[in-house]
Amino acid sequence: MIIHINERYLLLPVSREAEEQKLHFYLDGEKIAETDVKLATDVPDFVFPMDMGSYIGRDIDVRIASGEETLLARIESSDTKPAVSDARRPKIHFTAERGWINDPNGLLYADGVYHLFYQWNPYGTVWGNMHWGHAISRDLLTWEHRDTALYPDAYGPMFSGSGFLDTENVAGYGKDALLFFYTAAGGDNAWSKEAGRRYTQQLAVSTDGGETLQKKGVVLPHVKAGNRDPKVFYHAESDAYIMALYLGEGEFAIYRSEDMKRWTESSRLFAEGMWECPDLFRLTVSETGEKKWIFWSADGYYMIGEFDGYTFVPESGVLTAYDTKLGYAAQTYAGISNRVISVAWYRTKCDADGFRGMMSVPTELSLGETADGLRIRFAPVRELWDAYKPEPVEACGDTVTLPLKEEAAVYELQWNAAGTSQICVGSDTFSVSHDEKKTILILDAGIAEYFSKGGTVYGAVELAQG
Repeated sequence: MIIHINERYLLLPVSREAEEQKLHFYLDGEKIAETDVKLATDVPDFVFPMDMGSYIGRDIDVRIASGEETLLARIESSDTKPAVSDARRPKIHFTAERGWINDPNGLLYADGVYHLFYQWNPYGTVWGNMHWGHAISRDLLTWEHRDTALYPDAYGPMFSGSGFLDTENVAGYGKDALLFFYTAAGGDNAWSKEAGRRYTQQLAVSTDGGETLQKKGVVLPHVKAGNRDPKVFYHAESDAYIMALYLGEGEFAIYRSEDMKRWTESSRLFAEGMWECPDLFRLTVSETGEKKWIFWSADGYYMIGEFDGYTFVPESGVLTAYDTKLGYAAQTYAGISNRVISVAWYRTKCDADGFRGMMSVPTELSLGETADGLRIRFAPVRELWDAYKPEPVEACGDTVTLPLKEEAAVYELQWNAAGTSQICVGSDTFSVSHDEKKTILILDAGIAEYFSKGGTVYGAVELAQG
């Protein structure tokens, strides 16, 4: 079907229960986009906008793989996006404007701005159609949505990656260029499968402060299996740029580069149970000031050890950072020298208002001595205390009951003994292990986060919403 683009957005009617359809978009015979979408056959659950602003005044040929062209007739156009409801939207936990989100990507601080890119399906509340969405903040609590940063292409959907501020113009794209390393998941969409692509690591560059990203192509060809999720940083002691990469089945690789465009493998690491989204960063032990390296993976599993710029040598077994299973794919911010800030994706299920998934409140990481050895400590970013004064609660007994307010709230539960207690919020009850000191509890729409035992117990629970 030919659609003449005279308004910015195509409005895709979506139903949760509809059969997924594959749409292909062509301009003058050349493919420009592909998407999987559950096109509604009746009253839609949601309407998702597809930005066609670059093609206004042009004729786009839209083809549906199933041949059910009557479904395409339900696509309308508009110069404005459909309204979204904020009734169930958390106030200080980032959510996409609409659609599904998962892994945080390209976390980068530059020129006073925190950039949050993220895995995003703009056309549904289920995983798929992986783009990079983008938001910015100056306080890590309030976020402004920006235009889509990266779109799927003939190399594949846009899978996870990281960001780096090139203050020295090492890569040659200009001083203070923002570099973004990501996986093009070749073979995971029809477009790239037809082209015979495989997973590769690619580079995108921004020279306008992150407003637009220009793809520069492959910097690391396919290595093996579903190799993905490059995390890049500079290692001063060995004067090289480092990339940690997931290879599959508990196997990771470390690469080195002098210009962030040509990479050489320096070592491999196998850690049973660890997979996806590697991160490699250094933390300070609170009690001694000693520094240790952390090798991190998606489910919050990590190892403590040493890193010389070539090889990570574990000094611990695989440890567990999270007290619950909601958090995933956390990444630390680049461009920050005086603290380590991490953001995780929360795998929440509610999609009632057309968005699904949220990010954690950013946390500051350190290492602390415990009876079991060194463990990561989590604390809400200090910016939280600029915006919220924690409400003290005398937490006596085995159960604490708290209201879920319309606005986000922060509580300081003051215990008189160590133990495990039940926290009741609305219709939800969950357990928190604590010492005789305080537990910080953050309540927001659809989510509860807690920091207990000095931050060595850190978890999140999805809350029911009316």
